[in-house]
Amino acid sequence: MSLKSELKEKKDALLALKARIEANDAEAITEGEKLRAEIETKTAEIQQAERKAALLGMIGTQKESEDAAMGNVKAATIGEHFVNNLKNTEIGKHFHISAPAFVKTYSDIQKTPSTSGVSAFATTYDRNVVTGPRTPLVIRDLFGSETISGSTLVYLVEGAIEGAPAVTNEAAAKPQVHFTDPTPKTVSLAKIAAYIKESDEYIHDYAFLESAINGRLLYHHGLVVQNKLVYDLSNTSGIQTDSTTWTSGTTAVALADLMLKAAMDVQEESGFAADAFVINPTDWYALRVAKDGENRYFGGGFFGGQDIPNVWGIPVCVTTAVNAGTIIAGAFKTCASVVNSEGVTIEAVNTDQDDFIKNLMTIRCEERLALAVRRPKGFKILTKGAGGATGG
Repeated sequence: MSLKSELKEKKDALLALKARIEANDAEAITEGEKLRAEIETKTAEIQQAERKAALLGMIGTQKESEDAAMGNVKAATIGEHFVNNLKNTEIGKHFHISAPAFVKTYSDIQKTPSTSGVSAFATTYDRNVVTGPRTPLVIRDLFGSETISGSTLVYLVEGAIEGAPAVTNEAAAKPQVHFTDPTPKTVSLAKIAAYIKESDEYIHDYAFLESAINGRLLYHHGLVVQNKLVYDLSNTSGIQTDSTTWTSGTTAVALADLMLKAAMDVQEESGFAADAFVINPTDWYALRVAKDGENRYFGGGFFGGQDIPNVWGIPVCVTTAVNAGTIIAGAFKTCASVVNSEGVTIEAVNTDQDDFIKNLMTIRCEERLALAVRRPKGFKILTKGAGGATGG
């Protein structure tokens, strides 16, 4: 199979994953990232093969090569004269070349040209872009996911129960139970969007264009989405909070106890077990390096670690999406979901403003989404006072 056929096969395989990736299927995203890396590799191989073919085309025919090997090619310069004679030498062994006379009486020493711009020909350019700091985009994956057709979602929250079932004697009156009316809650989709402008030359370099979209535009889009989800969750009415028990004097062991209590409060108030803690790297560090009275790490030494970071068996999501001094315990999958209308869309035109006359293209990325926290009691936020958690 040719390189181009292999490239097409992998692009088709990636296209087949589109629906699953848009649905935030973690396995599909992982497989897609692997395919993207393979596509980039194949693209580079094709480009290298094309450059090789172009170079071979410039070398000339076999006859020209034979003439050069026999010294039948007339040299225009001393360098060319030397190379023609070098071709007749058996490479791989020590040798001394004495080319037939080529008159030049100058005694200049050859060195790197100092003329402005000439030295650039000796420079190797790495075409990969070194990106800035990248915060992992992990918050969205904690929540459930759903799609709606309109721009606003109204959901109903169960009302309080009046009365309760009871053990009754034979022929005795039974207690009445009444559920109050459910409370409607409304969330509207918010649009998150941005655009970039690229030149035609940049666009024709597909590897660069793909990097610009996936590596930068979509990342910064996702970062804004992540920050919005944390903000919306933290400002949802009915979320459980605790801003008094975690203080500057709280030890790491006591903080771990507070986290377990928060997880139990989530389960007690919502009926659903907490499935994750969200914690800042600073606070996770204080927990992870905590030691007992015999100077042993509570979480195990640094030559062994947890496959999945966890506290009390509950997975820990370590991210700067929350500030130091804030820990969120929640039943994320069952108590809230990210609602969108059609996922992320990428569109491009060359008719924006003066794009056409400047050979530019405008590429736009946008998504409409909202966070629906159907069970606010399924989350508890711990907030620390001044200072940080100390050792064990």
